Amino acid sequence: MNNRLREHILFVREKSEFYRNLYQDVNQTTFSLSDLPILNQESFWGSNGFDNNTVLTSTQPNGVVFKSGGTTGTPKSSYFTQEEWEVFTSDFAFGMDQLNLKEGDRCANLFYSGDLYASFLFINKSVEKLKSKVVQYPITGQTSLEETRKIIENFKINTLFGVPTSLLNLANQFKEKNSQIEHIYYGGEPLFEDQKEKLLEKFPCAHISSIGYASVDGGQLGYVNSTCLAGEHIVFENTIMEIVDIETNKVISETNKVGKLVYTNLSRRLMPIIRYPVGDMATWVEVGTKFKLLGRSDEGARVGPVTISRDDILSALKRSSLGEYVQNIQLVIKRDNGRDYLHVYLGVESKVSLNISESLRNFKEHFALERPMYQKEKNADNIGELEASIVLVDDLQKNPRTGKLRLVIDERFS
Repeated sequence: MNNRLREHILFVREKSEFYRNLYQDVNQTTFSLSDLPILNQESFWGSNGFDNNTVLTSTQPNGVVFKSGGTTGTPKSSYFTQEEWEVFTSDFAFGMDQLNLKEGDRCANLFYSGDLYASFLFINKSVEKLKSKVVQYPITGQTSLEETRKIIENFKINTLFGVPTSLLNLANQFKEKNSQIEHIYYGGEPLFEDQKEKLLEKFPCAHISSIGYASVDGGQLGYVNSTCLAGEHIVFENTIMEIVDIETNKVISETNKVGKLVYTNLSRRLMPIIRYPVGDMATWVEVGTKFKLLGRSDEGARVGPVTISRDDILSALKRSSLGEYVQNIQLVIKRDNGRDYLHVYLGVESKVSLNISESLRNFKEHFALERPMYQKEKNADNIGELEASIVLVDDLQKNPRTGKLRLVIDERFS
């Protein structure tokens, strides 16, 4: 263990009641990072409220507070001193400097702002620190799609920053191909290959890439450079990323073995983040430095004993008559008469040319071939019938604060 990490952990143990209790059985002189327990998120955030906070190492002297909650769960507060906020955005700017941005690019910031949400301000401040000086257009994700399109056309904007869901909805506003868009950088949720293809249909000249990997919970998680393939990110210098076995929590020190990401941020001392489970699955491309994201560690709809992933639905769609029409999907887990069942919502731009009943019948047939276990469990009366609806893509439920699509919604407990 290097001196910086050791000093950081000893400081946190002394100043934070939460971590002091968490590490009470850890030997102070001979410990290694893997000896420290992985944080339990429920316990961590339960101790990190505004009143009676036991996580923070002191009262907050300055800086900024953001709210986090992702697509599920109770919103959580994330505290940064001014110095920590500067480090966070400076590190992310370093990562963005590895992208294909060039001097004079006209960049539309389409991330969301307000209600203590971080992404718009975070990207704005990071871009201000780029070595390549670009022009920012602070549109935000809350601006109407029609007005956003007009701004892009009027100011000849060539670069888009935003959440995939917003970028795809924006693409629908362009009736013809727009060749002035040269760069699309996305964040906040993954961009799948079928979605990338839809963006390229409207923006055929665009280079599409992750803008970088970060969370307001933890901080700067990874950046992209010219060596990275799709989904790959490089660990920042001020952080430590581990991949651990999902069952045993044993540290994985080899490539091509899937586990969950566990993150330590060495620059956050007010609200320490040490061995924090990020919530994503990954595998090492280069152990300790470059990893490939493989989806949410809690992703997928669990219906009775059956797990249905996004890929299961997309594979069925690709083989069905609906494949060319569906732009996004939403999986809603419901419960009726004591049985779980799945309702799949298929988002389209328009229903005009579709035979709804025939299209849904065809999709269900292909889903049964793709995921026969669902029908098997249904026949055993363990789960209910699969339901499916075709809706306008704009009507799929999103987080009202962030604009992110909610891929999986569990209504069983509401």
